[in-house]
Amino acid sequence: MNSDYRFLAYKMLLKFEKKDDSIPDIRNVILSGIPVYRNLRYRTTVLANEILRYKGRLDLMISFISGKKIKYLNKKVLTILRIGFYEIFFDSKIPNYAAVDSSVRLANKVSNRKTKGFTNAVLRKLIRYNKENHNWHKELESKRGWLSIPYWIEERWMKNFGKENVIKSAKFFNQPPKVYLRFDELRRSIKKNKSLLEKEGIRTELFSPNFLIVTSGGSKVLESKLFKKGKISIQSPSAAAVIDCLGVEKDDIVLDVCAAPGTKTLQLANLLGSKGFIYASDISPQRVRLGKKDEKRHRKKNIEWSLKDARKDSFHMADKILIDAPCSGTGAMGRRPDIRWRRKKGDLKKFANTQLSILKNCSKFINKGGIIVYATCSIEPEENYMVVEQFLNLKSNFIIDKIPDNVPRLWVKNKIALNIMPHKHGLDGIFAMRMKRIF
Repeated sequence: MNSDYRFLAYKMLLKFEKKDDSIPDIRNVILSGIPVYRNLRYRTTVLANEILRYKGRLDLMISFISGKKIKYLNKKVLTILRIGFYEIFFDSKIPNYAAVDSSVRLANKVSNRKTKGFTNAVLRKLIRYNKENHNWHKELESKRGWLSIPYWIEERWMKNFGKENVIKSAKFFNQPPKVYLRFDELRRSIKKNKSLLEKEGIRTELFSPNFLIVTSGGSKVLESKLFKKGKISIQSPSAAAVIDCLGVEKDDIVLDVCAAPGTKTLQLANLLGSKGFIYASDISPQRVRLGKKDEKRHRKKNIEWSLKDARKDSFHMADKILIDAPCSGTGAMGRRPDIRWRRKKGDLKKFANTQLSILKNCSKFINKGGIIVYATCSIEPEENYMVVEQFLNLKSNFIIDKIPDNVPRLWVKNKIALNIMPHKHGLDGIFAMRMKRIF
């Protein structure tokens, strides 16, 4: 069974190179229709994600060791070499001979004898370099690609944040993302929850009063009793802070647009209890189905899901609106390593236009005195401060409102913006601002 995960990861990565689909979508297609055991799914996903995370660095090393430019390598050969280089250079649990053998067999399976011989020669040369000089790669560390971030992103971050912070951000994004568990019902003690998870092989540590961080056994969370019963959700504390910015009250009517798959929606549902109500919507039918499925798992009765386009559709009037806007996702590149290789410089303007359209339309449906929270998982000013500034210039009946005091002050900038930065806070990058309708 375990020998198949490399081949499945290879298929995912090759399709990623040839098409514009996201890795989650590609994974769902490739793993559907075959008997997929939990461990096989997990190992396939981890390997594909890790290679995408380090793709820039792997390509730099492959070019150096093979003596060939990446653009001249066949995509099948390149994908196999990325797997082999990753296992030899990054994965200490896999012996060198096993990494070479599996890559050569993979080459034999999907290509020809020439590819097989080339793969064998290049990987053995890498092993030889590692043995002869552990620091052979030092001369590559100053070259473009080593940080494994597209150059246009690296270049703009150098201007916006400085070299030291870019290196810190890259280090954060190139580590496997930590798994955080949010507990929606605090009646049971954290100690009891930790104990229940540990019985299922999931070890955790306390992060904050209602968040645990998983230290081992992360692949078992989705199968745990607490998860299946809807007692816990997988969510970053930085994403949860967006809901704290909204400051809902028990009888509020809330619009949650761009809401699917609904993790924040469920967080809102717990805060509102039985008196308040959430009208949740999204433009994607598939993601709305996910939201409805999770709603059933949590057994919530104060959520109504619908398929809507937040740029132009009509909504129920509300006391609070959460706009978790579609964005470039540059603050979440650690959790979604495929994002960095999909984004282009021109995307920032496209996203900003969409974000402003959503804000303008949804602002029609907030009651006087009501609050809109605009949020993204981007760390680009064009999608954050600049969008809010454009909106306020167009809408004189809205003002900026300060972030509530229960949001950690370290995460708040100038009292008016949730501004979580990976290089500062060691969490996914998140931005949010709170706006109040005054007339």
